[in-house]
Amino acid sequence: MVCLKIKRMLVKSFSVLSSKIIFLFSILSVVCPMKAQSTLNLSVRKGVSIVIPVCISGLSDASVVQKIVEDDLKFSGFFRILPIVGEGSASGSEEYVDTTSLQSWAHIPGSVFVQAQVKEEDGQNICRLSFFNTLTKRCLGKRVVRHKGDNIRLFAHRVANAIYKQFTGESGYFHSVIAYTYEKYNSRDPRKSKQCIALVSIDGKECNFLTSPNKTDALLPHCARTRPIVTYLIDRGYGQHKQIGVMNFVEKTEFRLPYLRNFNSTRISADGNEVVFSCSGEDGASLFGYNLNSGKMYSLTPGNNAYIDVSPSYSPDGKKMVFVSDRVGGIPRLFISSVHSGSAPVCISQGGGKYFAPAWSPCGKWIAFVKKISGRHYLCVCDCNGGQERAIAQSLVIDRPSWGPNGRCLAYAAKSGDSSPYVLYIVHAFGNPSGGVTVRKVPTIINGEAHSANHPSWYPLSLEGHKE
Repeated sequence: MVCLKIKRMLVKSFSVLSSKIIFLFSILSVVCPMKAQSTLNLSVRKGVSIVIPVCISGLSDASVVQKIVEDDLKFSGFFRILPIVGEGSASGSEEYVDTTSLQSWAHIPGSVFVQAQVKEEDGQNICRLSFFNTLTKRCLGKRVVRHKGDNIRLFAHRVANAIYKQFTGESGYFHSVIAYTYEKYNSRDPRKSKQCIALVSIDGKECNFLTSPNKTDALLPHCARTRPIVTYLIDRGYGQHKQIGVMNFVEKTEFRLPYLRNFNSTRISADGNEVVFSCSGEDGASLFGYNLNSGKMYSLTPGNNAYIDVSPSYSPDGKKMVFVSDRVGGIPRLFISSVHSGSAPVCISQGGGKYFAPAWSPCGKWIAFVKKISGRHYLCVCDCNGGQERAIAQSLVIDRPSWGPNGRCLAYAAKSGDSSPYVLYIVHAFGNPSGGVTVRKVPTIINGEAHSANHPSWYPLSLEGHKE
């Protein structure tokens, strides 16, 4: 009998120890992921942020505004939408509160309630928001959203932005846009194929040309983050060398950098003051910078470079850049260097495969890039030292990624076959906290026609927002 008890105790102890070992291994596998040399396992991590149950009353549960606001908050991954139980439309009183809906969700831990009051005053749509804790009924704060014009979608996105910021502390991004290369191929006469720059809202509902599709081809846009400035390559055709254009896309004014031979990839700093680009030479490709205020150009890597240095991306503070170079073993890898110090670049790539198209996150902690292994492309993320590398999306071909304003989502273009068009997607870089979808397609349709959409660059504000 004693032996049997001892045996049961040993089995129980071993079971507990095994579970702890498995749990420890699972943590280590996240913190120190294994580096596969031939293939990559997708690792879209589930976010650690709290998912907030929220009920929104006063916008009318059947209204377009209500649906847009709920869709925005759901896709962010931070919110779970609770249905309206009481009155979906508020009365005219600014002190009115839908107490039935407020009280109905008190049993759900961490749930919140939003009371909206929408009015038209002096040609503006005005939405007054009050925020409540459903358990204590305490008011958590108030915000006012004002909107000129008749763009109801933009008004709804701004309401969603206000709710998002109240509960996350981050600025909302639902009214932002993505610049990209519009491509339309003419198989009968390739010379009539078109490339230009277009803008699409992140929900795909508004899509318009930024540069004319009937003039010189434009491609590879890259937006500043704090000013409505976009830089791109201009293809003059007929074997001529490309130029770099810089446009204020609110004022629609264009400036062209001084002519150089063999321009390649181009980027612009977050503040819109400096353009960095690659220029091919006889033996390789070098990186240069151009200050838009002073008009001065300077070398970032040696002008007579024997290596191929391309795809530069500034850090948020503009003091460093990440770029692709083949200077180690002739294989494209990621390097980081200080912009003006002259110090030697440091390789941060730690895995196998070829690295392309890096993009530094707005928070400065992460770098997104494309990796090619065994004929497939993977969208990957690593920290700014090259650690914690993991893949978050895959396709036959993936074009360069671009970070969203909140530093949690990425836009990228991908195609499933050699002859297939590029399609825009938005992916949660660190997983969807709510457990919902992590990848969403962004439709690109102009004049009723879908088209290939490549080279995305995310800009944090809509054109209408600048005009106001």
